[in-house]
Formats: sequence, structure tokens, C-alpha cells
Amino acid sequence: MERSTDPRMAGTGWGVLAWLVALSAGSCLAADPFWAADPAWSLIHEPAVAQDLKLTAAQSRELRVLLDAIDARVFPLRNQPADVAGKGVSEALAELAERLQSLLSPAQLRRLTELHARQQGTAALLRPALAVPMEYTPRQAEQLEEVISTTLAASRDLQRRVAAGEPLDGLEKEHAALKQDELDSVVRILTPRQSALWRRSLGRDFDLARIGQPRYRAPELVDTGDWLNSEPLSLESLRGKVVVLHFYAFGCINCVRNFPTYLEWQKRFHDEDVVIVGIHTPETAAEHDAASVRTRAAEAAFTFPILIDSSKANWNAWGNSMWPSVYLVDRRGYLRYFWPGELKWQGATGDVWMRERIADLLAEPAHRYAP
Repeated sequence: MERSTDPRMAGTGWGVLAWLVALSAGSCLAADPFWAADPAWSLIHEPAVAQDLKLTAAQSRELRVLLDAIDARVFPLRNQPADVAGKGVSEALAELAERLQSLLSPAQLRRLTELHARQQGTAALLRPALAVPMEYTPRQAEQLEEVISTTLAASRDLQRRVAAGEPLDGLEKEHAALKQDELDSVVRILTPRQSALWRRSLGRDFDLARIGQPRYRAPELVDTGDWLNSEPLSLESLRGKVVVLHFYAFGCINCVRNFPTYLEWQKRFHDEDVVIVGIHTPETAAEHDAASVRTRAAEAAFTFPILIDSSKANWNAWGNSMWPSVYLVDRRGYLRYFWPGELKWQGATGDVWMRERIADLLAEPAHRYAP
């Protein structure tokens, strides 16, 4: 999208709002597997943030260990009721914040707060840390609440449409327009003093194009003892390879429509460091029959490893909630991309997009990811 031409925006670092549009509506719809989580969860996973904070080697190692432990707690919350998920994520982030107090310097903590304010966008205007010094009039507070809550409700509706399988391209455009309208409304509400205060809360400029590459420690596979086409595997044993992991059920028509893509990837990446792993998690009573899973896999010409997940152990470890779902895990075992639903739903080109991301991950060296 184009930046606003409002003269009050020129040269003030307000480009963060364009970034927020891109972050919410662009690649992170496919990259971030947990839209319901506090955005701070994704922010601290951004390599660009770690680089901006200028972490020492020791800090980087300690942060990576800390985040891996947090990820192990958060992933199973993804398919839990909102109140359970919200409570669990809040507790995990509270522990993370406490640990960061001793891990980061005061200057690094201050910068992380600025980056968080950028990430929150307009929502930061309603948080006490900013709302109190802003000294809004009752009318301003009412207007801001209305604009921001209306936009949030509309954004959640877009998320539901994503979950229902609508193509991402059209939804991205809708969200970009939605956020631009919100920005224009907020600018009209704030006074020059308040706008300046908001700008100061964002700190120095930031290369917004570097955002949108979070990585999360992928949950380890739960060995159910029932594998097709392979001996038991673990993500640990697959380090150094790009892992394409997909949840499916053989009677799910949306899953079946993804089968040709898996076959294409199976052929295309046969001689490369790519491992496709299917996780069959039953939805219906008939799909609990392991013999039927084997028969259908053979009929589909699947030669890649398949883990039969009849008890939903892996489904719940990953906090998965949709058939089908496709995850891409990099050479070091970190989740990098996620596609919920059919890859080609109503004209979507998820098959091409994910194939390109597989190629991107193949091109990356395993040692790249020290935060």
C-alpha cells in the first residue's frame, strides 16, 4: 500500500503503521501459527528484533533457550478455548518478561518496549502506559475506543474468513484498506502534542521490511508407534533437512484436494534435503481404523512417512485445529511458515507459495539462526 500523504505524517517515523498493515495482513497470516496469542509472542521471535537490540553472543544463546521453553508451553494452547489459551499465554509471557529483566540491559529493555509499541499500533493508544500521559478528553477517548474496537472487530472477522479457507490475497487487500482507514481516523482525533508523544513512544526508526520472519521451536513429534513408509522419526533426527509436515484425515475432502500438491512436492524434492511427513489425525469414527489409513495412503501413492495419530497426541502437541494444515520447519527445527486449509481454496495459490518457501528454506544454511 502507499503511505499516507497527510503532512502531519511526513518524516516522523509513522511508517510503522504501514508495517503493521503488512504484518497483520501479509505473510504472517501464513507464518504465525497462533493469531490469538499476544503479539508480543511473535515480536520476541523476530530475528530483526534480536539484531536491533544488539544482543551479545551469550544473550543470544540464553534468549534462544528461554524462547524454546516458552514455545513448548504455548503451542498446545493454540486449539484451546480462548479463556484457557489467553490465561496460558499471559502466564508464559509474564515469566518471559521477568526473565528478560535480568537478561537485557536497561537500554535494550527500553528499545524492546519501543518496538512493542510499534507492534501494537493504534491499540497502544488505549494502554495505560500511553493513555495516561496523553491526557485525552472524554470525547477523544470515546472516539479512539470506537475507531480501534471497530477495526479490531473487522480484523477478527477477516481472521475467521482466513480460517474458513478464503484466499489470502483478497483478504490482505481488505485488511490494508481497513488499517489505513483506522490510521486516518486516529490522526484526525489526536492533537499535535499527542501525536508527538505517540511518535516518541516508538523510538528511533526501524527497518520495517525486516519484520515478518518469526521462528518458533516446532513441537517434537509424539511417537505413537504406528508409522507408514518409515521407521519412527523425530524432528531432532531430521535436523539439517527441511520438514514439510501436514495434518490430514483421509475422509476429509479439503485434505484430499491437497493430495496432488503433496505428490508434486514428493516428486520435485525427492533428491533434496526435504522430508514430507504426514500426520493422520482422525475426524470421524471410520478414520480411526489404521488399516484404512494404510489403504488410502497406498491408493493416494504416498511414499513419504506418515504418522498415525489416532489419539490426537500430535494434534494437541501442536495445538492444531484444522484439517488440513501444512507447516514448514527449517533445518534447525524451527517453524517458519504455516498454511491453514486447502492450498488452492477458491483460486488461492498456496501450493505455489509454499513450494517457493520450501525452496527458500533449502537455500538457507543451518547455522544462520543464532538469534
